[in-house]
Amino acid sequence: MPSPTRRDALRVAAALLTGVAGCSGESSSSSSYPSEPTGNVAFDPESHRLRNPEPIPLVWTGERPTATDDESHYHFSGRFFVAGAADVSEVGFADVSGADAARDFLDATDYDSETVYVEQSLVDECFTTTLCHVEWSESDVQTSYARTYRDADVACETDARDAVATLIRIPEAFDPREVNSYGSSRGTAPCSVRNDRRRRPRQEDERR
Repeated sequence: MPSPTRRDALRVAAALLTGVAGCSGESSSSSSYPSEPTGNVAFDPESHRLRNPEPIPLVWTGERPTATDDESHYHFSGRFFVAGAADVSEVGFADVSGADAARDFLDATDYDSETVYVEQSLVDECFTTTLCHVEWSESDVQTSYARTYRDADVACETDARDAVATLIRIPEAFDPREVNSYGSSRGTAPCSVRNDRRRRPRQEDERR
């Protein structure tokens, strides 16, 4: 079982990290999820994920987040955009596995035609998530994830959570300052099903 200190840290981090998925149900969201696609949807987009068993910021922009109260409280944004070389220079990473590859992912992005959306959350330790699609407009970004059990040989505790950061390459250059609405949907349906649900209204519109 996790120690009281770790449990307290997890509870506090859960309140600070945005877009946290619940333990049951088809989905959870940090804002209203649109009933119809906006028209800008990337299925199975290029992305890079970082995961760490402690509830700490894995990636940030600007100054590195500092901890207070015996490292149980972190004040940082759970999401942000990287829209150009100047933004890349402001991004920092925790010393975790995959951080160098995440930096390479940012460096390899063509910011004349692409934007990177960074989303951080907590995930139940016994589960993993797969990014299915990202949907965006000039003022809104929505993500969809499939949630599945990790491999049986992965040791985990049912009441523990890991920190996860996903860097998503959106195939459009836009001004992040115009974005004021965010949402994230997670559920047990696989990506093939979740993506088909999004394609269906689009196909119906095309036939009209």
